[in-house]
Amino acid sequence: MRKKDRSPVFAALAIQAVVFGGLYLLRPLVEEAIGRPVPLLWLVLAQGLIAGIATRGFGFSAPWVIGQVIAPPLLLLALALDLPSWIFPVILILLLLVFWNVAVGRVPLFLTNRTTSAALLKLLPQKKGLHMADLGSGLGGTLRHLAKERPAAQFTGLETAPLPFALSWMLGRLNGAKNLDFRFRDIFKEDLGKFDVVYCFLSPVPMPALFEKAKAEMKPGSLFISNSFEVPGRKPQRTVKVDDRRQTKLLIWKM
Repeated sequence: MRKKDRSPVFAALAIQAVVFGGLYLLRPLVEEAIGRPVPLLWLVLAQGLIAGIATRGFGFSAPWVIGQVIAPPLLLLALALDLPSWIFPVILILLLLVFWNVAVGRVPLFLTNRTTSAALLKLLPQKKGLHMADLGSGLGGTLRHLAKERPAAQFTGLETAPLPFALSWMLGRLNGAKNLDFRFRDIFKEDLGKFDVVYCFLSPVPMPALFEKAKAEMKPGSLFISNSFEVPGRKPQRTVKVDDRRQTKLLIWKM
């Protein structure tokens, strides 16, 4: 994904640092008021809760808020278990490999469920040589399903989170479908004009710029489909409600 603004990782760490400093200064006052020491568990729970509220207040998405809430208790648990020091950088590296797009572009790893994939299949035009792209294809399950159901069409997935891309590429190879291709590529560096259908399940952050790119590059009559996330000021020509647990909406624009 293209980096549109400063990485939110630093902002999240700054929030934790400020909350920690505030609690450190307030702890003696609270202990004097209640007449006893404040348990460490209470402090880390308060740290996570306050950091989560502050993170939400700054407009971060739910995954960021959840991460901020659970990070202090998890750190305390790791210290209590006396885990080897090498565990922490390994966990950090694995998290970065999976959630790279969250760190650099505020785009969480959202996976399209099978019910939504079935709805997408019905939306694909009956066109010879159809070529569809999934921007931010994650683990590739949606495209593997569509490629199986529409063997005459071509499907391309674009992903920049290292571990999801590697898994999707490997599973695609094992799938053996000739009409399926996964690329490690920034969606903003790909020419969307070659695709008849572009599908994305990203976040509100990249949608305005991505839609303008689609309008400039995609052929007349091609479809731009967004799972759940709207484009400010751009009303879709059609909205399909999916009968799944999260009540998914597919927002469709005809270029």
